[in-house]
Amino acid sequence: MYKYSCRKCPVRSRCIDESDNSPSAKVMVQRAFEARTDTLATWALLQKHCLLLIAEQERSASALSDRIRDVRQTKIDTGELTLKQPQPEAPKKSVIRRIRPPVKPRQQSPADRADKPAQPTPEYLKPVSPPPPDKRPLKQLKRLSTSRFVPADASRLYWLTVTTSKRHIALPVTGQLSLGHFDPNVGIPPDIDLTFEDQASHFISRRHATVVGQDGAHTIEDLGSRAGVFLNGTQVSNGPSRPLKEGDRISLGDIELVYEKVPTSVLIKAKSSQARHALMVTPTGRVIGLTPLKDIVIGRADPQVNFMPDIDLSVDGEVARLVSRRHAIIRWREGQPHLEDLGSGFGSRLGGETLTLGQSVPLKPGDHFWLAGCVLAYAVEL
Repeated sequence: MYKYSCRKCPVRSRCIDESDNSPSAKVMVQRAFEARTDTLATWALLQKHCLLLIAEQERSASALSDRIRDVRQTKIDTGELTLKQPQPEAPKKSVIRRIRPPVKPRQQSPADRADKPAQPTPEYLKPVSPPPPDKRPLKQLKRLSTSRFVPADASRLYWLTVTTSKRHIALPVTGQLSLGHFDPNVGIPPDIDLTFEDQASHFISRRHATVVGQDGAHTIEDLGSRAGVFLNGTQVSNGPSRPLKEGDRISLGDIELVYEKVPTSVLIKAKSSQARHALMVTPTGRVIGLTPLKDIVIGRADPQVNFMPDIDLSVDGEVARLVSRRHAIIRWREGQPHLEDLGSGFGSRLGGETLTLGQSVPLKPGDHFWLAGCVLAYAVEL
């Protein structure tokens, strides 16, 4: 009935993880195969997203297009097929049109003009005066031309700086971010992963604290962590949040973060051709350089179907277990990288917000994006 046997399939677990079924249905299907109680109805849940069939279709389509191109080129070389040359356009025939004399408007009588009130002139027929010339000095005009690279709310952008690794964590103007560390046994990984900085002490809880932004103002709250949250040396009690001001120092275990305003110069210089762009896999600390003006696919390698993304997160271990093969892509527009989800199974988040399919969001220095639990940080070296 089916071309491939799901019971003997070497990539069956991948098919289950990347299928469109609900999490509970995936667990049920996995347990059925482990207990060898699977049926054809169980197989039907996976055949819609069979990785072997998808790979076979991709290879067939590629081979067919190559075959068609080779046959066409052979016919051209042997003279059986000639390319059509563009034919010169035929001269247009001159057409003589009769010009009718203009129709004179009917003269209105004084009585008609008295009965009908005068109609106002439409707005689109009124003359428009040209705008006054810009009399600002030329130096000032050149200085203001760079403002298009800076967001309108740049004055309200803040980030947290980790004092040990110098990593910047951009905070949303309105929204919230959870800070903690990755745990494969927990289904809700944090938005900001501090595993790399906490690898020596292991004081950071899975969901340690949360930072909430409201119109550019931020507060911090302890989520019931074991080591606690300290603001300028004073412990933040579990429950009520504490407002943050520029220069505040936050301690999460042995990790210290400083609440600072994002310099406008950083946002402008990130557009320069001398800027070096990089991604950091925050759970492991691996740094990956980015090549500007090149689309970069981020995902997980799958040797069973001979697929390798531009950035392979499978080398980072368990943190990429739920990452799809083609999870997200970085495209460059006007020198700035934009993140886009490629229809991944568990989704992508940027700044705590879930990206919809086809939505392209620009990245700024300090942004962290979440790919099925694996968190990557975008940084620019000037």
